[in-house]
Amino acid sequence: MGHIGATAAAAISEPDIFRAAKLLIDLYGKEATTHAAGRSDQLLGDGDVDGALVWRQILAAVEELQRGRREDEAVN
Repeated sequence: MGHIGATAAAAISEPDIFRAAKLLIDLYGKEATTHAAGRSDQLLGDGDVDGALVWRQILAAVEELQRGRREDEAVN
């Protein structure tokens, strides 16, 4: 995938980030965090800072979805 501009990276909605995270979890299970971090690192190494940032957002969403609910946390 090519380089996306800063405005494109900022335009990716939170629901889209969480949909991507859910897809990664469905595809890679417990390895989803490793996959997202690796993709981010690869894009950063290629000079695609915006793409790497998006993958870091996806990584954070994967971690959030995989951490489970805390005892004192409300269910939405």
